[in-house]
Amino acid sequence: MNETARSVLLLGPEGEVTRVAEALSSEGYHVLGFSEFKAFMALLLKTTPQAVVLWDNRCREELEAAFGVLRHHVCSRRSPLILAQAAGETQGWMARVANAVVSVPVDPEELCGLLDQCLEAEAESQDLLRVLVVDDDENIVLLGSHVVSGLGMIPLVAFDGPEAITKAKQLRPDLVLLDINMPQMDGFEVIKRLKADTTTSMVPIIVFSARQSEEDKVRALKLGADDYVTKPFNILELGARIDRLLNRTRSGVSASSTTGLPGSVSVEQVLVERLRAAQPFAVLYVDADRFKAFNDCYGFSRGDSVIRQIADLITDACQSEGGESVFVGHIGGDDFVVVTDPDRAEAVARGIIERFDRIIPYYYDPADREHGAIVTTDRRGQRAEFPLMTLSIAVVTTAVRPFHHAGEVADVAVQLKKVAKSRPGSVWVMDQRTDG
Repeated sequence: MNETARSVLLLGPEGEVTRVAEALSSEGYHVLGFSEFKAFMALLLKTTPQAVVLWDNRCREELEAAFGVLRHHVCSRRSPLILAQAAGETQGWMARVANAVVSVPVDPEELCGLLDQCLEAEAESQDLLRVLVVDDDENIVLLGSHVVSGLGMIPLVAFDGPEAITKAKQLRPDLVLLDINMPQMDGFEVIKRLKADTTTSMVPIIVFSARQSEEDKVRALKLGADDYVTKPFNILELGARIDRLLNRTRSGVSASSTTGLPGSVSVEQVLVERLRAAQPFAVLYVDADRFKAFNDCYGFSRGDSVIRQIADLITDACQSEGGESVFVGHIGGDDFVVVTDPDRAEAVARGIIERFDRIIPYYYDPADREHGAIVTTDRRGQRAEFPLMTLSIAVVTTAVRPFHHAGEVADVAVQLKKVAKSRPGSVWVMDQRTDG
């Protein structure tokens, strides 16, 4: 494919795709259209489309797989997605995560306009940091956006607490500027919810508020805010605080550079805190089996895509099943940790495995997926066959035995993972021994 062309991938009904592809080609786009899902996915993993158009007429599993690869693969994760769906149809999850929506039958002129807008916006935002400015006062939002733009960053805006939480989860900003006095949900509750959600817990927060009491400042900082600025604020000072916090975050945060999840230091801190508080917990140690073989076969680019996908499917399962106190960490490579309540551990483990087994096979080439294995040659020139990746989860819980330090938890997990890996398929194993 000519990477310098405005390349677009289409997946939809055969006649519609052919018609739209011809129209886009006449406008200077380099278009590859597919009505066959396997062929589309095979190319999506091997190319760098500048935009993707999906028709919302396929089964949910195929749409989830296409979106998963599109948003996690390094070649396509920044590619705008345009969804084609019937006019007046209730917008589902795909419409909410798409960059734009176009009605079917697709008007090529309208689609060209959307593509131009999306590609222009993507070019402007390439590698720029994004700051979410949250305030119910439009003038303050405009002023905060002006400060952010002046720092060479992209301002995102929200005018109340619920909107701020939704946008933080969907857009993953690098920093949040947050007011306290807002209708529906105040800033304190927003901080609490952002820090409790594993997808946003590591996003730094600067509070800028008219409240000047020490109690309010202490409360915000205890909830997880990183800085507190009182109104009326000095523009230069606010800019300096934003710049300083982002520089400090990039250089010192204990987080995985691949997934953005809390790293091993944070995992240990969470376990130590719960042990000190004598708080019941369960720890799920999640490990992808045969990931190294996959990485060796397909390369680091696709391997990192799988790691990001696993992180998001674990997070999704935890949001559905893990309760308010759930924590997700990324130790490194294909190793993840979940800390949740003992009575939720089984549901979380089942949810993770169900999502993994449904999505991850699509990261394999179609021939390997159908064969159920990849075939490689080792350093000695001998043929080796590796089945598709599965997941092993070791569940360690205080419900069956007491623990005194984090090392004991890890030791039990090592034994359980050996048991899980000895069994076929994706497996979770829960500790049942009470003798310590």
